[in-house]
Amino acid sequence: MSEKDMAKKLKVTFFSKIEEDTSENVRAFSKKLKKTLAELGVEIIPYEQTLEPIRLKRRIKMILMMLGMNIKNMLKGKFEFFAFDFGKKVKKGIAIIQTGEGETGDLPVDHVLSLRENPMILITDQPDEITEKSAFKEHLEASLPIFSWNITNLIVSVSKTHWTVYSFNMSYPMHRIDGDFNKDILHALVPKIYAPVIPPRISDFEIHNSAFDTDDEQYKPYIKDLIESGPILEQTKLYPEPKKISEFKFRSAFYRWLGSLLLDKRSGMSYGFIARQLPMKFSEIREAGKQNNKKDYFFKGKDLYIKFDFNNNKYEMKVPDVWVLTSRSGSDKTKLNPKTDIVRMGLVNGKMIMETPKGVSVGPDYKPSFDTKVILAHSVANAIFASIAKHINPDSEFADKFASNGRALAHWHGYFDPKKLPKSWHYYGENNPPVSCSAPQGAVYAFKGKEELFTCIIQRHLPYEADIHMEPQHGSNVSFSSLKNLGNFLIKNKNTTKLGNEYLALYS
Repeated sequence: MSEKDMAKKLKVTFFSKIEEDTSENVRAFSKKLKKTLAELGVEIIPYEQTLEPIRLKRRIKMILMMLGMNIKNMLKGKFEFFAFDFGKKVKKGIAIIQTGEGETGDLPVDHVLSLRENPMILITDQPDEITEKSAFKEHLEASLPIFSWNITNLIVSVSKTHWTVYSFNMSYPMHRIDGDFNKDILHALVPKIYAPVIPPRISDFEIHNSAFDTDDEQYKPYIKDLIESGPILEQTKLYPEPKKISEFKFRSAFYRWLGSLLLDKRSGMSYGFIARQLPMKFSEIREAGKQNNKKDYFFKGKDLYIKFDFNNNKYEMKVPDVWVLTSRSGSDKTKLNPKTDIVRMGLVNGKMIMETPKGVSVGPDYKPSFDTKVILAHSVANAIFASIAKHINPDSEFADKFASNGRALAHWHGYFDPKKLPKSWHYYGENNPPVSCSAPQGAVYAFKGKEELFTCIIQRHLPYEADIHMEPQHGSNVSFSSLKNLGNFLIKNKNTTKLGNEYLALYS
């Protein structure tokens, strides 16, 4: 959970081949990076020692996949044959760093065993159009072609004076090469390698197709909030237009397929999320009896319970079931179609559930959000601490609002100016490591932040209207009464928040 612990557990290899046209800036940075990672406690493994033969079962699976892709390609009238190296590959759990852009057929993605368990980092030249004054959109447009052309998780963009980490966090801090290099590498790069982008897979969920009716009265107010907030939020310019994978430039159809696998076969990418946690039921809280189990959670039958201390007393409670309506991954958040673009997600007894609207089944365009676990972490924290607040004070307005209205959740890749926030708005997380979007650590940081915040609010009877979970070098997750109210607040209070990192520095 800390940068130093991440560094000590990280295993890295440097791809042995460096192209002749690689710039001196990139070569020098790579050499300095290797030395620094070793000083930070990262295990640097010679490339040849990371390789292992592909096991027969996996080789057969790969052959079948390649055969299927070739047949599919030929049926489309394309005759590019997808070749694949079935020799040795880099072992799972080792990150691979490439110095300079490689040649087709000899990229790190061609040499790893797993797209999920072998983070790939490319060190390359900073695009000519990028400067210290470049805006969020300029960074976005400059980095996306590099991602698709090289099929990599992270890009370290290097100039003579600065280096930048590009990731799917869509946040672009620029660091001076002659600055505190060790500190910057530890805090800006190590967490993104150790906790890479791992989008949730459909197999992580219990799937219920055609499971809920968007016209059902119990959902109407919240679907209305999702839909009507779209045009309002569009005015804020906080949600860039979604990108289609088909618009990206790949080296070949084979690399396009690998890029699709890296993104869990998604057809598009959108930035940020909006969600409506549905009204919740309070869980009964009881004084904890003696438990032999030392863990702070346990099951009674299928029901998941937690144990906790509050005001020097020990309690236990069933973890409330939570349900959320949210936009499907890749959809345009500002122009949602209620019949096709909304999914219902649940966290019930530790199990994630995904439901599609009536008449719709999970398919290529129905993928859970990259931020699914963060959304559910916020939701279950809301439900747990609303229950605790109600137990402590049966007249708790704080708890009753959560129970009757649920909560609105929104995320974009930017931050708030802390001087412009009302006193009833609370923020946390600014000192957490900048892990990659979708990393499980992000969900833990969300829950732990709310735990500390709500405990303080309940004990000190603080005014509460909103909370902001800050994800350094990623963005902000905001909990509010409704998405529409949030959008109106942002329009009325211009420049309270902006895309990019401009306001993040105000918290240091």
